Amino acid sequence: MLKRLFYLALVAVLFVSCEEYYNPKLDIVPGLLVVESHLTNDPNQNSVRLSMTNDFYNINPEEKIAGAKVELIEIGGSTLNGIDDGSGYFTFPRTPVPGKTYMLRINYKEDTFESDAVIMPPLPFIDTLYTKNYIDKYYLTDAYGTPTLTERAVRQICIDAPITPQLEYYRFSWRAVLEWVYNPPTSGFGPPPPSWYGWISLYDAGSFNIAGPKEFSVSQEVKNHPILSLGYDGHAYLDSITQIPSGWIVLVNQYGISKGSYDFHDKLNKQFEAEGSLFDPVLTQVYGNIHCINDPSKIVLGYFDLNSYRQYRYYMRLGSGDGNVFQRRINRYFDIPDSGYLIGEYPEFWEQ
Repeated sequence: MLKRLFYLALVAVLFVSCEEYYNPKLDIVPGLLVVESHLTNDPNQNSVRLSMTNDFYNINPEEKIAGAKVELIEIGGSTLNGIDDGSGYFTFPRTPVPGKTYMLRINYKEDTFESDAVIMPPLPFIDTLYTKNYIDKYYLTDAYGTPTLTERAVRQICIDAPITPQLEYYRFSWRAVLEWVYNPPTSGFGPPPPSWYGWISLYDAGSFNIAGPKEFSVSQEVKNHPILSLGYDGHAYLDSITQIPSGWIVLVNQYGISKGSYDFHDKLNKQFEAEGSLFDPVLTQVYGNIHCINDPSKIVLGYFDLNSYRQYRYYMRLGSGDGNVFQRRINRYFDIPDSGYLIGEYPEFWEQ
């Protein structure tokens, strides 16, 4: 018995002695400049943010960009100097003009970075917005970790937009505001208490929604392009069954973009969609249109994105899937907080 215990102990020691932790050797590389530009004809969407990447072992906070200079240069025209807030976030005193050509120049430390010249597209517009019934298919995981294919009927919101020689490509984002009403119970004495008028917001959180001419198509229009889908039962988005859904305010942000911007965001979408798949492709670096002038070997991450912009607003009541949908265009552009409620009075942006 003692001999058997001795051999078991010896085998255990041998297994433990063979265990070795593998620490991969990762190169420590200097940080790369990251340029996030969002330049449009809207003063509230007209900024450039600079930052630096960290290496794998770096646990320090993201390096702040201090002392950089950012210029928006109109080819054959004036130059707008970016106003720095002290953290690498730059805004501009004026907005670029559709139809004119611009480039971005950044001076940071000993380096000068410049973008390709980009023409700002003309203002975009939507020909038609319409809705249709759509069966949304997705997977839900049960308590045992088994994925189950689930279906639900939703209302899909789609648009048609023109294609012209000056503007062929678009990008879209959206926000949907669900209005709700709560009627407090009465006490049986005196007048009923005032109603509550509240709202919550849903935001676009998926891939970049881009559109352009279909390959091998001669159509002069982007047709039947989906923007978002909303469930018929508004209670699914609310916290309490006592809150009564009252309708949706849908905000559609439409951007006129260049072919280069379309290709850049398309490559990003493909990389995002590839992550986590069974056969992941080798992801390649998505290079932008910004380069280091004094040292071409330096890599810059980001894209000089110069977009024309227009927002559309609609009020909708989706019904129950029977096709009884009400919608109309809204021409009032109030600021709408993310969520909230008022007691006894409608918010100024309220639609019905």
